[in-house]
Parts: sequence; C-alpha cells; structure tokens
Amino acid sequence: MITGYGRRSVVIAAVLVAGGCARHSASADPTHVAARAETARTATGPGTGASGTGPTASGPTASGPTASGPTASGPTASGPTASGPTASGPPGATPTTPRWTPRAGDDTTPHHPIEFPEELAPFFEQLARVDDGTQAIARVLHFGASMIGMDDLTGVLRDRFQTRFGDGGAGLVLMQRYMTNYMHRSVLLDGRGWEHCYIAHLCRKDGHYGLGGVTFTSTASARTTVATRREGFGSTASRLEVWYAATPQGGKLAVRVDGKEPEILDTRAAALEDRWHAIDVEPGAHEIDIHPYGAPVRAYGVVLETDGPGVVWDQFSMLGAFTKRMLAWGEDHIKGQIARRDPHLVVFTYGGNDLRRFATGKLDVAQYTDEFAESIERVLAGKPDAACLVVGISDRGRTWTHEVEAEHMANVTESHRQAAARAGCAFFDTYAAMGGVGSAKRWRAKDPPLAAGDLKHLTHAGNVVLGGWIYDAIVHEYVRHRLAAPGSTPEG
Repeated sequence: MITGYGRRSVVIAAVLVAGGCARHSASADPTHVAARAETARTATGPGTGASGTGPTASGPTASGPTASGPTASGPTASGPTASGPTASGPPGATPTTPRWTPRAGDDTTPHHPIEFPEELAPFFEQLARVDDGTQAIARVLHFGASMIGMDDLTGVLRDRFQTRFGDGGAGLVLMQRYMTNYMHRSVLLDGRGWEHCYIAHLCRKDGHYGLGGVTFTSTASARTTVATRREGFGSTASRLEVWYAATPQGGKLAVRVDGKEPEILDTRAAALEDRWHAIDVEPGAHEIDIHPYGAPVRAYGVVLETDGPGVVWDQFSMLGAFTKRMLAWGEDHIKGQIARRDPHLVVFTYGGNDLRRFATGKLDVAQYTDEFAESIERVLAGKPDAACLVVGISDRGRTWTHEVEAEHMANVTESHRQAAARAGCAFFDTYAAMGGVGSAKRWRAKDPPLAAGDLKHLTHAGNVVLGGWIYDAIVHEYVRHRLAAPGSTPEG
C-alpha cells in the first residue's frame, strides 16, 4: 500500500513553476492530501448535494465521432501555428519569441472545472509546442473500464483535440477486437485467429499483458491488417511500430507494408522480453499486414502516427475490470511499456465496477483510495513526469442487481478525488458535472436520451456532451497556463 503523498513528492521533490502553474506541487504530508481534496470538494460542491439537471439545450455542441468514426475539418495540412504578432524589436535586435494569442473558440467557460489543474502543466507544455507549429506529438494514454468502451467518449475527445491541435495519428491499436467493447474509430482493423489473455481475468502469471491490458497469442490462422482510414482523422501516417514479445518458444512474424516484400521478425529469445519494431514511411495512407508463422507468437498491437504537429489519444477500455486490476501488470513490464509510448498525459476512468463493492459493503473510501493511488503509481513509474488526470464516473442508477444509493456515488467520487490528490493528478468530477444525485435518470429522460437504459452508461449523445465538457475544462486551463507565460497576450 502507498503511504505518504506519492510519486510527485518522491520523484520530483522540488516545486517547479511552469507557465504560472505549480508543476507536480504535491506535499508529502498526508494531512495536506486530505485538506487539499476537501478544499477542492468544497469549491466545486459535493456530488450528493448537487441539484442541477445536467446539460441544457444551450450546452456544448461537440460534433464527436459518428458511427463510422470521426470526421474532421480540423486544422490545415500545415498544422497549427503560433498566432499573434512577432515582437521583432528594433533593427539589429535579437528576435524574440512570438507572442501567443488564443485562437477563436479557446476562450471557453467550462461547465465544470478541473480540480488540481496545475498538475496538467507538463501536458500543457507539450501542447504549446504542438500549437506553435513544432513538428511534435502530444501523446495521451486513456485507461478505463466500460465508461470509455467502444472508443466513444475517447473518440469524442480525440476528435476535439485533433480538430484544434492537429492529427497525430491513430496511436496504438490492439491486434484484434478481443471483445465487442474494444474498437478504435480512427483505423481500419481486421484481426483474426489470435487467442487472447485479458488482464481482468488474471490469466498471465508473468504480468506481461501489454499496454492495452491484453496479450495475444497466434494460432495457425492468425493474421492482422491495420490500415489508415480513407478520409478524416487517422487517414495518414508516417511511422508504424509493431509491439510484440519475444519468448524461448517464439515463432516468426512476417510484417508487410503496403503490399511490399515482408520483413521477418524472429520472436525467439532466451527469456521473455518486450520488443518493438519501428518502420518509417512516407506521410500518407498506409496498410500494415502482420502474419505470424511457425511456433506461436505473442503480440500486443501496432502504432500508427504522423510526424506532427498533432495530438494522439490512445484508448484502452477494460470491460468489467476493477481499478486494482492495473496492479496485475508486472512492474518492470508496464514501466517499459509506458516508457516506450512516452505519454505526456495519462487519463484514468475507472470505478464503475468498484461501485458494486461499495454497494455490497466490501469497500470503503480509504481502501479504494489506496488501491487507486497505488495503481496510478504503478502505471506512471515509466514516465514520472507525465501529467495525469482522473475522470470520475458518471452517475449510476444501479450496479449489477444492486441499487446505487447517493452515499455509494459520493464515496466513489471522494476516493477518486483523494487518489488524484495523492498521486499528483488533476481531477474531473463527472458526477457533480452531470447534476449529482439522480442525474442518470434525468439524463435518460432527455430527448435524445443522454444515458443508456441500463442507467450505468451514457449514450453516444451523452458522451458527446461529457467529452465536450472535459475538452472545454482542459482547454480553459491550457489558455490560463499559456497566458501566464511572459510575452503572451489575450485575444483582441
């Protein structure tokens, strides 16, 4: 169990001030953690006391992905550039950095604020590089349970961020749809013939589940083809990467790009180890075909990215998983996977399944806070200076056969807030944003319905609203972060 404040105070002991925000500014005093969480809870209003009715007709109008995947008007082909005049000074003077000016639409008024927004400073710094036209990627990893299933909420967020900051590519795509809850809307994926081991089932004693929580083992008929989309976001890539594991009994992988002669990867090794095979290609549409043969091969997925500037929003939904299932990753394994992916922001959206444990009296706030904070620490060990964000769960009317009471939702939400404070993450309180007690039923009664009939999940329309709120809250803090930097100027 974690004691004390967590990775921010252990890994980064000093307080670094970046763009006016206290970067990783967590105190090591556990009393401060509770006080900080209480301050945030009081400032935003407790979920159990919220009486709002959720979104109104004038709420956000995020376009979001359609059933066939996101479509993009997005930034121009040249990507985002810094706006505002260049302060060149008098003749002969050393040129200065152009002043940054928010774009039209950046000056959002969040429906609900981000708590502990200073913890997002590392992500904002990378977004600024992308925003200023640097050939760079701002990479986001989004882990969660069924609340992010079908790449719906994550697809909305990817669409909004790529529209504003540029298309960084589809990111990491798993070898096949191992369950209906997993899909990726920004690629064309055809995978078959792979057996899978899913982290929620605790089926690998070695802890090598891959970054997506699923390890795939080939059969004689296994094959995977991943292609860029025909149009819109995800329609171009300039870098491909195969993620796999080498084992003492490993076979071979034939990797063919755009129908050309395949490269043969030997996956045999003296001991189990993770490997990556990167392929640089000309920017444009591409297709990668992976065909294992010989002895069985263990694989994780394929990355498709552009050179930037842009944002990548990876998503790994774990249907039915408790938050603590993240602790099933071997420590060195997940550390290496995270380090390789090199994220700038890691988002966690768990808790819907843990709600059942609260409803049955098997879990309390202190225990769940410890579990969640320890899980965050495990994941972020591979990139200690990455920003992180905990997104709380939506209101639920029931969990399995158990009715959900206001106290249960309040306890889950408070655990999320305290775990975020302890681990040095920002926090978005979805429950309060929706309107608190009974909001799932009110959202269900909307036209169109924003909550599903099971009173556990949101519809696509509901995810468009929630994704728009999260996007607005993050961009609002991004603008504040940039305007606090010297030389920046507000629009107008």
